[in-house]
Amino acid sequence: MQYAHAIVLALTLGVPSACAASDILCPSGTTPNGETTPDVREAWCELKWHDKTVQHGPYRAWWPNGKLGTSGQYDHGKADGKWTGWYESGELQGEEWFESGRKVKSRYFDKEGREVNEPET
Repeated sequence: MQYAHAIVLALTLGVPSACAASDILCPSGTTPNGETTPDVREAWCELKWHDKTVQHGPYRAWWPNGKLGTSGQYDHGKADGKWTGWYESGELQGEEWFESGRKVKSRYFDKEGREVNEPET
């Protein structure tokens, strides 16, 4: 989820540590990568594309309690397809659908499961 992914990025900037990449299956030609901090564990696949490294393939982020927090897919550096986010409790936070990095549809839920206009922070 773009929103959840932004939170995950904010939590992990500048704090490299153990890799969680073994938790995903990367497409042929990509390299698994990941990061673990006290706040989040992430895994993604990446490849060299037009002289830069971009994410390509599955992306996952887990809460400190081990529950999945974000699940999505990249296509040559751009979010693509359905991204799903969950609260730390495991309840659905929302879903976003992307086409070549552009969000085309979304829906979000509060912690009680009621649909809301904007995701909770």
